[in-house]
Amino acid sequence: MDNPSNIITPEIISVQTPTSSAPLKAIDINEPDCITTGQLYDAVYENAFHAMYIGNGGGKVIKFNKKFSQLFGFSIPETEQIKPADLFETNDPAFISFINERKQKGIAKAEIRCIKKSGERFPCRISSIIYESDKGEKRSMNTLINISKSIQARWNVAG
Repeated sequence: MDNPSNIITPEIISVQTPTSSAPLKAIDINEPDCITTGQLYDAVYENAFHAMYIGNGGGKVIKFNKKFSQLFGFSIPETEQIKPADLFETNDPAFISFINERKQKGIAKAEIRCIKKSGERFPCRISSIIYESDKGEKRSMNTLINISKSIQARWNVAG
C-alpha cells in the first residue's frame, strides 16, 4: 500500500452503452468539458449491479449504494449504528481470514456469511480494497454478492 505505483489513476476512459452500436469512444478526463472523476465514481457506485459500501476500515459504514440497502434492509439513518457483527458472522473462520488478508495485503476476497436486518443469514461473496481518501483517511471499498441462488443450484445439480 505504501508503493505509489500501485495507485491507479485513469487518464482516459473508454465508454460504450450496451444499447449503442457506435464504436468505443475514448474520453480524456482531463478535458475541461468532461465529467469529473468524482462524478464518474458516483455514477458507477450508485448504479452498480451489486451491493457496495465504503467503510472507515474500523467497522463503520460511511456510505452505501441502493443495492446494499436492498440486500441488507437498512435505511440511511440505521447505517450510522451498524457494526460489523450486524452485517457479518464475525466469528466465522472465513471472515476472520478475510479480515487478516485485507490487513496484510490491502485487498481480499472471500465467501462469508452475511446477516440481513431481519436476522436472516445468507452466503455472500465479498471483495474489499483498502485505500486513502483525498483527505488522507483510511477507507475500504467493499462489494457484496448474495450467492444463495448459485449455491442452491450447485446443490440441486449435485443431487
